[in-house]
Amino acid sequence: MLRLTGAFALAVVCLAGTGQSASQQQAIDDLVLKNLDAKGGLEKLKAVTTIKQTGSLSMQGQKASLVIFSKRPNLQRQEISVEGKTIVNGFDGVTAWIINPFVGAIRPIQVTGPQADMIRDQSNFDGPLVDYKNQGITIELVLGTDMMGDQKLIHLRLTSRTQQVSHLYLDAVTFLDAKLSIDTAQMKLDQQFFDYREQDGIKVPFLVRTIANGVQQSEMKLETVEFNANIDEAVFRMPKGS
Repeated sequence: MLRLTGAFALAVVCLAGTGQSASQQQAIDDLVLKNLDAKGGLEKLKAVTTIKQTGSLSMQGQKASLVIFSKRPNLQRQEISVEGKTIVNGFDGVTAWIINPFVGAIRPIQVTGPQADMIRDQSNFDGPLVDYKNQGITIELVLGTDMMGDQKLIHLRLTSRTQQVSHLYLDAVTFLDAKLSIDTAQMKLDQQFFDYREQDGIKVPFLVRTIANGVQQSEMKLETVEFNANIDEAVFRMPKGS
């Protein structure tokens, strides 16, 4: 997803709520437009149909290689290789699945329930802000000063069509995504985005940190990002014989 991806301060305002003033909605729409323009503009973002990313992943003292395939509208596959074994998870637009030899799952297992709902929401190719109203996403702009280090942030509370809530924080200077937070029953999960670089006119974070309950779990460093790569849709489907 282009948000990498791809989700994502005034008084709390819910766009789906009643009593929404035109000025409040315009303030939110202006922020969304600034975010999309900072990434390269809506036209360039929508011209991308596939993304292939390669890089490395550091987690719990181990380093792994990483390949991520994404395709419109919400297809995704990730391959994490470490110690000669590869963890694969995929989403074909309907079914979420995983292969994890480290827990004995050498055959693909379908993911269901709330975890599948989260994967479905997070597999959105463009991220939550592109055409967010058509996606059924509501946005609240939250009052207050949020910081990440010395970065001042703008806090957006997003609610998906399936009522999944996430919190997208934009850099108050660049308007690029700075942090995405999701609260689950088990943990608070944060992704922090750094080292934005321009690739074919589109800004991409080449460093992503994942933090669970305040403890860093992993750090992803991208090496290559290829837009409009030739990717067969078969790679996203759960292999047969599961």
